[in-house]
Amino acid sequence: MAEMFGALLPLHWLRPEALWALLPILLLPLWGRRESASAVPRGVIAEHLLPHLLLRGGRRAWLRPADTLALALACFCIAWAGPAWEREPAPFAQEAAPLMIALDLSEAMDAVDLPPRRLDRARDKLRQLLAQRGDAPTGLLVYAGSAHLVLPPTKDRQVLLDYLDALSTPLMPTPGQAPARALALALQWLERSPVPGSVLFLTADWPASDLAPAAQLIQGSRQRLLVWALGTAEGGPLRDEEGRLITDAQGRSRSARLDVAGLKALRERSGAALISLSQDDTDLQRIQALIASHRAQAQEEDSSRRWLDRGPWFIWPGLLALLFSLRRGWVLQAQAAWLLALLLVLGGQPSPAWAQAPNTSSWSQRFMSWWLTPDQQGRWWLERGDPARAARHFTDPFWRGLAHARAGQWAQAAQDFARVDSAAAWFNQAQALARQGLYEEAVAAYDQALLRLPGWAEALQDRERVRGLIPPEPKLPPDGDAQAGEGEREGKEPGQRSARKPGPPRRLTEAEINSLWLQRLDTSPAGFLRRKFEIQARETAPPRQEVSP
Repeated sequence: MAEMFGALLPLHWLRPEALWALLPILLLPLWGRRESASAVPRGVIAEHLLPHLLLRGGRRAWLRPADTLALALACFCIAWAGPAWEREPAPFAQEAAPLMIALDLSEAMDAVDLPPRRLDRARDKLRQLLAQRGDAPTGLLVYAGSAHLVLPPTKDRQVLLDYLDALSTPLMPTPGQAPARALALALQWLERSPVPGSVLFLTADWPASDLAPAAQLIQGSRQRLLVWALGTAEGGPLRDEEGRLITDAQGRSRSARLDVAGLKALRERSGAALISLSQDDTDLQRIQALIASHRAQAQEEDSSRRWLDRGPWFIWPGLLALLFSLRRGWVLQAQAAWLLALLLVLGGQPSPAWAQAPNTSSWSQRFMSWWLTPDQQGRWWLERGDPARAARHFTDPFWRGLAHARAGQWAQAAQDFARVDSAAAWFNQAQALARQGLYEEAVAAYDQALLRLPGWAEALQDRERVRGLIPPEPKLPPDGDAQAGEGEREGKEPGQRSARKPGPPRRLTEAEINSLWLQRLDTSPAGFLRRKFEIQARETAPPRQEVSP
């Protein structure tokens, strides 16, 4: 019961002007409870004889025809007003929330207060987290004095694991800590996804100079900031991968400890959620719960989603009350009969929205067109396996395109999807074009979908499949072919290069480029990442200022 009332709290009326009709309806029971003596005209029967001529029951009826009729009309009025207390699911409601992992690769991650080292423990925890996320899109970036993207959000868990194993603190070109730069880079990639996501930092420190920039970035974003605290308050010495102590210029061993004060200050200023490292999977469960709760909260606060009209739910109790008002032995007043006649007349009006559906019974046409919008009628027929009829009712081009596609009407579906500028619409348009054999146009539509949603795995896979269906360009016959006709030789210009020589090289696909690149790596992508980070650090470094003598 509590959940039901809680769901009705955000009650919303789609057509609130219809509630004005409740005022005359509420007067109907009062009208029916008049004294029956008032129905006898004055002067026809003597007043001293009238009480002896009227028949009165032993007790007054607690339910009269006017009461049930008023209840039925009130239900119909509420249905007409369009009550709504929840919104329709988001277009990408089934998509998992993306996650950007920001891994600290400063020297502090070489501390051994979390044996064997903080970085090793972070790798182990991230492997468990990736296993729990499954196919959910996850990206990876690293930072120290500079921030660098390792992989954008992807569903390929194995690629993430390969890069994760190659990460180490010596890869970073700039020493120090710049978590605000890493946060800006992570938000830049998450904002490309239509689904709100989260940024997960694995670090033990947050410099005071980066508190204000981080708070400003996260407050102006729809993403959530999570910080997985690595380390202990006591700290520990720094050791390299070989287990040797890391010392300073004077030969003293260096150490690092958990910056509890800095992380608490970050939570107070930016609202970040702090997660402590645990021996079991308690920390992993909390991270997953925080990601899911943020996703659900963002969907609830999304004002672009339309309200679900629950008006049809009130039609059935209204019909039931109307049947009770027509109970045998009950006599309706003339005013109630006029109201029923008015309802029948209004219900008998022809509806232009059903002009294209001659196979549907006239009564169901009039009934549905009176209570349901064209898009709701389309959803009704689509859910009942009649997409062709649903397409005739939809006014929303995206849903009309879905109905045409389910009906096998690919040309009409492509035209409808072309009217919507979204990643899903471009993807569906590409599917419809490919069904018609228009493979080159389909590849172009896939490119538009990937521009609006980079890294979409389904779009990338289907694009490669459709691209493989494009027939190759015809090859020119060799010059010395004795079977060639004279008409083929007339088209050659003087000095034209012989067709025997190879033409321009075929442009490699992205999958082929990645395959060749992986073949050139020795054992891990560590060398590639080091060169990549060095180049990015030089490009983003501020120019040196001239020093005057």
